[in-house]
Amino acid sequence: MDVLKRRIAFPIALLALAACLAGTPAEAQQQGGAQLVDSAEVYQRRIEALVAERLSALFPSQSFVLRAFVVGERTRVPVVAAAPGVFELPGFRRTQGEQPRSEEKFRVDQVVVRVVLHEDVAPADLQYIRTVVPLLADFRAERGDRLDVQVVAPKPPPAPPAAGVAPEAAKAEAAAPEAAQPEAKEPAVKPGEGMAKPPVPPEPQGFTVRDWIVLGLLGLMLLVLLIVLLRVFLMRLQPAQPAVAPPLPALAHPPPPVRRPEDEKREQELAQAREQQERIDSLRATVVKGLFARSDIGRQLVVAWQSEGDKLAALIHCLGPTVARQALLPHLDRERYRSLEEQVAQEERPSNADLIEVLREANLFLLAREITEPERFSEDPFPFLRELSRGQIAHLIKEEPVRVKAIVLSRIDPDDTAAIMDQMPRELQLEVAVQIGNLQSLPLDMLSDVAKALADKSRHLPDAKSVDIEGPRALVDVMGRAAPETSRYLLQAMKTKDRRLSEVVEKRFFMFEFIPEVAEELLPQAVRAVASTTVIQALQGAEPELQRKVILAFPEQARTGLVTSLRSAKYDRQTILEARRQVVARFQQLAEQGKIDLKQISDAWQAQQTKAAS
Repeated sequence: MDVLKRRIAFPIALLALAACLAGTPAEAQQQGGAQLVDSAEVYQRRIEALVAERLSALFPSQSFVLRAFVVGERTRVPVVAAAPGVFELPGFRRTQGEQPRSEEKFRVDQVVVRVVLHEDVAPADLQYIRTVVPLLADFRAERGDRLDVQVVAPKPPPAPPAAGVAPEAAKAEAAAPEAAQPEAKEPAVKPGEGMAKPPVPPEPQGFTVRDWIVLGLLGLMLLVLLIVLLRVFLMRLQPAQPAVAPPLPALAHPPPPVRRPEDEKREQELAQAREQQERIDSLRATVVKGLFARSDIGRQLVVAWQSEGDKLAALIHCLGPTVARQALLPHLDRERYRSLEEQVAQEERPSNADLIEVLREANLFLLAREITEPERFSEDPFPFLRELSRGQIAHLIKEEPVRVKAIVLSRIDPDDTAAIMDQMPRELQLEVAVQIGNLQSLPLDMLSDVAKALADKSRHLPDAKSVDIEGPRALVDVMGRAAPETSRYLLQAMKTKDRRLSEVVEKRFFMFEFIPEVAEELLPQAVRAVASTTVIQALQGAEPELQRKVILAFPEQARTGLVTSLRSAKYDRQTILEARRQVVARFQQLAEQGKIDLKQISDAWQAQQTKAAS
């Protein structure tokens, strides 16, 4: 019966071998008979990572050493071209005589995995390692791939002798168990050594019908095997398929993979680029945090770098257009920031080293300012005053006591305080000023109570458009938009109609045509503070004498550019009027600051017009 089983099992094994060999030609045709990878180092690290993950789960103490070696060489592999109809576009013909392309791959000739274990391993775990590792490393028998597993278990330290026992007695006690149990110290008998072989049953004499059937099947399988081997041999002889190198013999110590100098240089450059990018990201986050957390320090940085356009442009490159617009635009003139954005769009991105230098310098500036000017926190009981206009604040304290007026006026912008006090009687102005000077003597509880009462009262105030209307300012705006003849008539007739209103209007009234009457030393203060584009728009169509005087108010190196722009500029009437109103507003602002007397300029202009009319 056993002989019959062996005779049946042997043909079945041959059938399985023939099936495996039958699938070999298709695989060889697909992969060229060898395994190809992009990089030996990457493939080797991948094997080590997969095996180490399984060993770490099996040995949590990490008491193992793992090494994987991939042996092979680099080779050129042809790239299969796409089907003719796949990449063709309508109206374009495929190029005739296209040269075949190839790419560089690494051919794996042998894989060796070595594992050294530093602790006792159960036979089941050792069998698990020998079964799983070849699957993870994708071992192939035809290449001679192999797995070396060695167990190096540490020897336990000898037990110390018991207290009160002589050394000779301890040695005798240690020798006694060995003598009593000699079988435990003998090495285990290996399978097949020192054991009697089982008796072989006698072979039956002659061949039966079943034996002839088995022999026929064996002959048929041999015929199939010969056909398969012939097909493999013919496929290897085809010139289109690369020759398959025979597997290398197993090496005791496979050589390490060869690293080329250009590969090492490329890896160093990539590592340096990654390090620089991480440095840029870290510095960028610090600078953005400083700009948004302390807007006062961010304004100081922009003002300090305003004369250095390259630094600001590099900072925009680092921050990006969206973040830079939110962080820098509030501290820069709109025209200036637009020119910086155009510069950034036209020039190439600076190198990583330049970006790191700019970010490092900005970070040092913000850090130094933060140390020298620490942020101060103070509780303000009047935060609602920031939401009210000047007219609403004046209406809020109109009926309040003098001390409350002083408290509120000390908490708002000084310009608003001065404007509100100008509307008060002389006696009330003096009392409010004295109370403002003695505010340090007021108790804090009083300030809190006043703030609560005024906050409740401010909820019922009229809107800003209802209380901010100022008659003289509105009249000045109307007269500035009227014709020069109408404005001159209103100025002269108002002196007899309403003397007080006439004085207020003449202190604020200014027309663009008054510029020739302005003193030459005062004119630069007004026109240089306005954007050059706005000045050119305002001068379009003006009198030559007025144009000459405004251009002479600018530095000598800027005059040529202004004249050239003025000659080539063409603007519509609405743009010109809006630019002139901006220039007039600058003169009115200087008059409010007490730097220029508009009434004197207005009188000179009226006298000149009267003389010309007569």
